[in-house]
Amino acid sequence: MKKKTTTAILLATTMMLALMGCGAASTDTDSSSDAASVSEVNAASDTNTSGDTTKETDADTSSDSASTESSISLTDGSFEYKGKTISILDDLETTLDTFNTLFPNDSQELASNAGSNLHVYGYDNDSNGQCNIDIISHLSGDKQLPGQIDILEPDYKTPEGISVGSSRANVIATYGEPSEHNGCEDDCTLYYKFDKCNLRFDLMNGKVLCIVLLHPDFPNQ
Repeated sequence: MKKKTTTAILLATTMMLALMGCGAASTDTDSSSDAASVSEVNAASDTNTSGDTTKETDADTSSDSASTESSISLTDGSFEYKGKTISILDDLETTLDTFNTLFPNDSQELASNAGSNLHVYGYDNDSNGQCNIDIISHLSGDKQLPGQIDILEPDYKTPEGISVGSSRANVIATYGEPSEHNGCEDDCTLYYKFDKCNLRFDLMNGKVLCIVLLHPDFPNQ
């Protein structure tokens, strides 16, 4: 019970930070650099699937992974998880149905904020009671939408080959220079803006701690 409560408190704190804004973010790049980032992602994906690459990568991203062979790109707002395709652009009911199918006995609503219509759902608890998948919903018009999906699953790789534990250098080599960033070099947030979604990597000690997929309309990102 204590572990679950701790998780809920942490997630509620995440919701508060999302509403308040997590520190001042620097905007060093403009829309032209965002386009360059997308081009670099496509080039990185082509290189990964061809097998003819000279780019040095982390040991944890050099292993074979089915996700690196997928045509789905996280920059389009979609990813594959345990054989299911999940999109940040789906409605909340579709998204929750997918995860409830994946984890029929391992799902829960962790926190809610009636004033802001935010709800937090957790899936795939590890041995410490930490949820490896978190979904934060928000109200858009009269519909609840998945505003944010957090991935802490250590064995999951993005379609471009980034996972929890990947280095800052590997993230930038894959997705380009971030549209925004905050924090210091080793403990920071790298933030990317794309046409269909926004993407965030939370780093600690220079390694990816959490991969965050964001709906473009999710407020106070």
